[in-house]
Amino acid sequence: MPSALAEWLANELAHAAPGETAVLAGHFALYSAGAAAADLLDADHPPAGAGDMLAFTRLTWHAACTALAACASDGARLLVLVDDIQWIRPVLADRGAAERLAAAIATEYLQAHPALPAYHARVLHDNGLGTSRLLPQSDVRVMFSERELRIAAVQRLREQLRTSAGAALGLSASDDESRIDVTLPDHDPYRLVHSGRTNCAGGYLELLARLPQHGVRRLIALVPYRCLGQVTVGATLAHRLFGPRALDVVTVAVPDVGTSVAASVVRTISPGVRAPAE
Repeated sequence: MPSALAEWLANELAHAAPGETAVLAGHFALYSAGAAAADLLDADHPPAGAGDMLAFTRLTWHAACTALAACASDGARLLVLVDDIQWIRPVLADRGAAERLAAAIATEYLQAHPALPAYHARVLHDNGLGTSRLLPQSDVRVMFSERELRIAAVQRLREQLRTSAGAALGLSASDDESRIDVTLPDHDPYRLVHSGRTNCAGGYLELLARLPQHGVRRLIALVPYRCLGQVTVGATLAHRLFGPRALDVVTVAVPDVGTSVAASVVRTISPGVRAPAE
């Protein structure tokens, strides 16, 4: 699959306008049971539960770097998103204390690692690419944080609810706004915020809201197959929220390595319209 994915991606990027296309690839996770977080991408014996995510990270980052290296133009930039939520699991009996420690561990990692992980930097260099081909989160950090995006998404959705546009967008909430649902055309209500927190859909929505500030008009996102439903909700809601200002989004759902499932491509090409999967 790596060569097939790289070839497909290179074809998608062949006519990308300079700076206007971003490729989300190499999405990786942080792991911790209470100590300092690590990405495990160069670990000799990672825990069994981390195998699928590590394989996904390596496959998609290698494919994206290979594709960019094969393109004659410098039209696309690489975007790296870190999952600093799911696998940071402090072993504490008190749930509140565990959540606070997890947030602190994630913050400490991001402060200590403003650049790419060593694995990502090595593959980037091996393909003859420099850091100019990256789309950084800010002037001081390369990686986008899933935790930060989700927190900001909840705030954005609550602000939308307090405007007259909230109902028109299909948003509804509990009295204290700890639960927020969205009803999209031809879909049942989808719980976007539960107990004050959102999921991948909300994080993806917030990412799409921020990318135009970086000059991006088109996103090609390589995501785990199991996340396709949630990120499609995020992309569709982004088009409803932002209308003509919304990005063109190509979501590529990559199956776990070693399975016979084919990758799926969903193109969200205009407000509220989902193109057929390929």
